[in-house]
Order: sequence, then C-alpha cells, then structure tokens
Amino acid sequence: MIALRRKLPQLVTGAYQPVVAQGDILLYRRDGEGDAVVVALNLGAGPVSVASSSIGFGREILLSTFLDRQGEEVQGTLDLRGNEGVILGRSAQAG
Repeated sequence: MIALRRKLPQLVTGAYQPVVAQGDILLYRRDGEGDAVVVALNLGAGPVSVASSSIGFGREILLSTFLDRQGEEVQGTLDLRGNEGVILGRSAQAG
C-alpha cells in the first residue's frame, strides 16, 4: 500500500468524491494529478457485484485486500468477495 500511495499521489492528496454508499457497498473516488482512482469496499460478509458504470470503464485492480487480483481488468461488473476492498486505476489498455 505504501508503494501504491507513492506512485499515485491522488490516494493521499486527491479530492474525495463519494460515488455509492448503499447496503454493504462503499465506493468513492480520489481525484488529482490529472487522474482518479476508485476505492470499492464490500463491508459485508457475502459477495456482491457492482456495475462498471458506477466505477467508470477502463479500470483495473491495482490492489485487493486479498492480494490476489492485481492487474485484473474490470469489464461489465466488479465482483467483490465478502469483506473485500479494491483500489482501481486506469487500465493500461484504456490509455
């Protein structure tokens, strides 16, 4: 996480922008340095899915609380396991 915070200053100094807070889901953006990252949190014990339209298209997982999804591209929906959080950034393919 420390390396990611150094690589993406918007995680530290970016403007906080709430996206969705419903049930066990919390999504927010941190905008800055000409780009944004999205943080998606599933605060519940069961799996959930979030539509890509909520998080923005052309995103990939930069970090997961389970440390096993780095580089996974999000297409259509973002599936989160119970108690999982991810940080999403612009996909290299999205430019």
